[in-house]
Amino acid sequence: MLQLKQYVALLKTGVAEVGAYRTLFPDVKATVFPIFQARPWPHANHFSLTIDRIREATAGQPFGFALDAQRRAHPNPREAQSEFDDLFESHQGHRHFYETVDSIPGAVPVLIPPTSPDNLLLQIGNAADLDRGLIIHQRRGSAIPLSDLILGLPPLPHDTVIVVDAGWSRDYLALEAWSLPTLERILVALPNSEIVVMSSSFPDSFSHIVGNMEEMAMERRLFAAMRQRFQQADLTYGDWASTRPPLSGGGGNIPSRIDVPKISSWEIFRADPDNDPGFSEMAWEAQHHPCFASTPDSWGKQTIAATTDFPGTGVTGLQVATQARVNIHMTIQSGATSILPTDEAPYED
Repeated sequence: MLQLKQYVALLKTGVAEVGAYRTLFPDVKATVFPIFQARPWPHANHFSLTIDRIREATAGQPFGFALDAQRRAHPNPREAQSEFDDLFESHQGHRHFYETVDSIPGAVPVLIPPTSPDNLLLQIGNAADLDRGLIIHQRRGSAIPLSDLILGLPPLPHDTVIVVDAGWSRDYLALEAWSLPTLERILVALPNSEIVVMSSSFPDSFSHIVGNMEEMAMERRLFAAMRQRFQQADLTYGDWASTRPPLSGGGGNIPSRIDVPKISSWEIFRADPDNDPGFSEMAWEAQHHPCFASTPDSWGKQTIAATTDFPGTGVTGLQVATQARVNIHMTIQSGATSILPTDEAPYED
């Protein structure tokens, strides 16, 4: 399934994330396989708007289509929410979900966590009938016990991809401690599996930063360790595209911040909360940092540059800042550019 795809990005269907993928340059988009965790589009009356936004963004490229379980039964009175919740109905192996995927050109179904072994069998059958492949998302904290059931299963559909997702953490050892035995169990049961190894370590706090600071990433390090440990396995790199789980609580004004991704870190440019000059000043700081010259050309880079070149344009708020970061991140991780500096090569253990 991932032939010619160098990188798998796990994305929520938020405005910034979908926009970041939509604005990838065509040569980059051709090397990225996104997995969209679908949820109702903000303020939409119908769930179909989410599908329309994904189709517009992908422009004919294949993609994984998953349901964002965190938004199930969300207190949203609009019909879009009830239409979304209906896709979780487990009748006949979530047949409604697979029929919906069938109606979306280019969409590959992501297995819904099964409610029983019978449900798992029915879902595999539905995916086989659809004949687009299947993505099995094994995530830390909610893994599907597939390796324990595999001996009693029929052959998985052609082009099945297993995503080994260590989830989010700023603790590298926690990511590795889960990934290594999980990957080993899968390879014992399915030695020829096509596997994506992914995680997220985008920081959850920036209060210690005023000005510029580099924050290290764990994703490439984890992938390198798994590739070294399982050298014969068919592994593809993936991550959450410089995103993290949503935070609760907090409040108050959020200082202006520009994030410039690198292959294994982020350069953070954050305003003083007590004297915030705005995104224009932070963008100026980013543009005049050595990292900016080596950042590959992309919509995100151009948007940061426009923030200071053309007042009132470019990064005008947090949503655009996020879209720029995610867009640059996917551009770099795709491997579609040849201008990355040599000191930014992927981490090798």
